[in-house]
Amino acid sequence: MSDKAQSKGQVRVGGAVGGALLLVVRRPFSVLAWGLFTTLAGFAPLSVIALANIPSAVAAARSAAMAGQVTAPTLLLTHLAAAGVLAGLLAVVVLAVVDTAVYRAVLEPDNRGLFYLKLRRRELDLVGHFLAQIVLWAALIMISALPVVWTIGLIANTMGRGLAVLVALIAAIGLGYALAILGLRLFLAGPITFDRAEFGLASSWRMTRDRLGPIFGVAVITGVMLWGWTYLLFAFGHLTLVSAATEWVSGPTTWRRVELVAILALYLGVARVLVAAPAAVICRQILPAA
Repeated sequence: MSDKAQSKGQVRVGGAVGGALLLVVRRPFSVLAWGLFTTLAGFAPLSVIALANIPSAVAAARSAAMAGQVTAPTLLLTHLAAAGVLAGLLAVVVLAVVDTAVYRAVLEPDNRGLFYLKLRRRELDLVGHFLAQIVLWAALIMISALPVVWTIGLIANTMGRGLAVLVALIAAIGLGYALAILGLRLFLAGPITFDRAEFGLASSWRMTRDRLGPIFGVAVITGVMLWGWTYLLFAFGHLTLVSAATEWVSGPTTWRRVELVAILALYLGVARVLVAAPAAVICRQILPAA
């Protein structure tokens, strides 16, 4: 079926937000499993990579600096950059697996498996989609920011800093607006990539035309909910993520380790549903035939 024929559905803000919350209520064990998978397969390895590389990088940098081979900051940054690339690739794979599970729970609720978690063609497609998005956003930010920075510097040197500050403020607002519109136009790319086994950037651009208002409403509401959920687990009561993490570093007990993993699993599971599920629900609204 063509995009034009399939795109007749309307975006319902309440339905998109409610669909995400309903997924948490109906599939609580799946949500916890997604959070636990993110914690054990993503957060924990990233922490290990950081803790393993920072001390060794600092020691290697000091040794090289003492030998006069290379400056300490240069070697330290190179070492950490390599670890950062590895950690970033791992994070992309983990997020792709979890987001695909969320999309599957919304769009194909009967295709369960092990809490909807799989590693097949669709997950690899989403990994490619995430990498393409990273490259796209990095290129756009660089292309748009460099001329602006050069222009502001020129104005500051020739016409004064006051005018340069004003131009910088206007440019920041304009670039922020343009990037926000682009983000809304690509809002559905992830679930479209899952549903159609193709990169969904172009399809999302077409399907979000004339629907930016409701999609913006969904993004704002879920963003506020995500902020509230983050604040709740970071700042509420004695058993907070911060206190558990502090005791993990200073002198962890087995109970504190279990507690930290449980809090992270709960937080990351619900957070990922709030991020990924609304777009999948909107796709279901727009593409009922799918």
